[in-house]
Amino acid sequence: MSKEMAVGQDQIAAIVKAWANAKELVVFTGAGMSTESGLPDFRSAQGLWKVRPESLATMAALQQQPDEFYFFYQWRIAKLWDAAPNQGHQALAALQQKGNMVIITQNVDGLHQRAGAENVVELHGSLRTVQCLHCYAEYDSRKLLPQYSGWEEDYQQGHYRYGDECLCAKCAGLLRPDVVLFGENLPDKAWEAAVKHSKNADFYVVLGSSLVVSPANYLPQLALQKGAKLLIINQEPTPLDSSAAWVINSSIGSVLSAIKAKIVS
Repeated sequence: MSKEMAVGQDQIAAIVKAWANAKELVVFTGAGMSTESGLPDFRSAQGLWKVRPESLATMAALQQQPDEFYFFYQWRIAKLWDAAPNQGHQALAALQQKGNMVIITQNVDGLHQRAGAENVVELHGSLRTVQCLHCYAEYDSRKLLPQYSGWEEDYQQGHYRYGDECLCAKCAGLLRPDVVLFGENLPDKAWEAAVKHSKNADFYVVLGSSLVVSPANYLPQLALQKGAKLLIINQEPTPLDSSAAWVINSSIGSVLSAIKAKIVS
């Protein structure tokens, strides 16, 4: 069977065996992990970045185009809190309870934790919280949402202006999402943990990542260099497909549910 063909029972059986026997299991997740929850995948053909250019996710945009910056993140935050963990998140959380698993994620939606997962390394921060640029006070990100209906229509009609919801309640400083913006480094603690776990892994699972975003795409390569088996589940090809023991271009939720059914009683 070709690695790109639909997953079969023999393939699932081999993956289950490797999964169950792994001593150090690392799962690396990207935006495709959350598309089944209705959140957009920024880098697919239908990704949000095709509509909202990457230049908005910068400190320069916050300072020079604050209305555009805040609407962009308000829209994303509203979508995030409306979303629920999908069957892939739930299956992964259940599998984590059965063995030694670390989840490293490029995602900022917190859906792994909301599904019950623990030991999650968030490489790009979290969109569940926002922080004051002046006094560093932290708030639930829903603080950033406008307190009136029709703000999306205002934006579409060119009337939108950011309001007091974007200001710190303590010092009136501007708030920013607790995510890594373009041009910023990944958090040192998260990156160091991700490198350590990737080097120690004997089984490495990539879920829903294009593996084109640097430096995060270096992590599965570290695992391969140490001899780890690699499983990739992604709808589109990745640069590491030829190095993987298994490549499955299918629904993450359905495949993880099939694996869970064999491992979790």
